[in-house]
Amino acid sequence: MSNYIYLKLEQLPKEEKARNGIKVDAKIPRLDVTAQSGYYAPMEAVKNKKGMIYFNLIETDGVIKSTDLRRSDVWLQCSFGNFSSIYMLDFDTENIVAYGNPADAKYFKPKRIKNTNGTVKQVERPNPFYEYRNDGFLFIAKPDFSILEIIIATNGRYSIQSMAKQYADGKFDDVLAALRGSAKPIFQY
Repeated sequence: MSNYIYLKLEQLPKEEKARNGIKVDAKIPRLDVTAQSGYYAPMEAVKNKKGMIYFNLIETDGVIKSTDLRRSDVWLQCSFGNFSSIYMLDFDTENIVAYGNPADAKYFKPKRIKNTNGTVKQVERPNPFYEYRNDGFLFIAKPDFSILEIIIATNGRYSIQSMAKQYADGKFDDVLAALRGSAKPIFQY
């Protein structure tokens, strides 16, 4: 049985972004975590210096080289790289229902850093989600992705698709209501 962690991500209004020193005219949608229920240790690696957690929503078409059957629809990028691909399901709901999971590579592509003397070195970047690679992510989004909710099912990697179907069938409503009701802000915008 899985334990659940809940994250609510929102595209903040321009005024709110400006007030918090966030780039306003970004071409790639930024989704800030505005509420969280439960603790998920690897999220500490995603926080910026101010204590904000945010993701960029990236279109995969033309970026990810894969067949249409294997390529996700979009993916969430955080400060260290790919947080999760988002595979959308075709359900008759008012929201987008999707699933994903953490990247399972032990290390991300090395980062190139230029030294003061002009030389470039490669720095390995460990994946903070590697130990959590068996978790599953259920995504519930407004069609315009103005709001994206993530339910993290610990050890739910192989059951996350059935969980998404349960949500679409209304069999997950009580759990989701409880998670939403206990969510607290992690940063005061």
